[in-house]
Amino acid sequence: MKENKVLYKICKLIYTVLLKVLFRPTAVGTENIPEDGAIIFAGNHRHAFDPIVVMTHTKRIVHYMAKESLFKGLHGILFKHLGLIKVYRTKNNPEAIQSAVELLKQGGTLGIFPEGTRNKTEEPLLKFKHGAAKIAKESNSKIVPFAIKGEYKVFRKKLIIEFGKPIDVSNMEVEVATDYIRNEVLKMLRK
Repeated sequence: MKENKVLYKICKLIYTVLLKVLFRPTAVGTENIPEDGAIIFAGNHRHAFDPIVVMTHTKRIVHYMAKESLFKGLHGILFKHLGLIKVYRTKNNPEAIQSAVELLKQGGTLGIFPEGTRNKTEEPLLKFKHGAAKIAKESNSKIVPFAIKGEYKVFRKKLIIEFGKPIDVSNMEVEVATDYIRNEVLKMLRK
């Protein structure tokens, strides 16, 4: 997985400034993010800016798994150069999973929203899909759970991102690991 590092840094700088000005997010637990080695960020998804909130609070280059409909027009070109991995919602994605595993085996960083889509319900969290746990087991990667809490209210300091401690799922069954990750995110959301 090759990203354009210069473009990534430029976008990250722009996004960081925009977030600080518009939403003033507070970050908790950034010390839980390993500085190197393969990791998967996995957490809740309520807003289109969620990947940007994660991206701007880590020194790591985060390659997100993103739905195919985002890869159209100028956005598609930008996302490809930022190293996003295209995922099809209506069919199996062996190429996407293989790309993610290869990235992680090289010590990279992957971002996944295990809910599979933005949560537009009143529930704090949708059921998690098994992809994050499967990819973590296959690539021997740790999962850093995160929770984005509060609201995206302009000029109000109501947005919080919390990172949990890395989780090693190598000795867990996929279903057990998925439930464990979801419960960790839920605990952070309920704090």
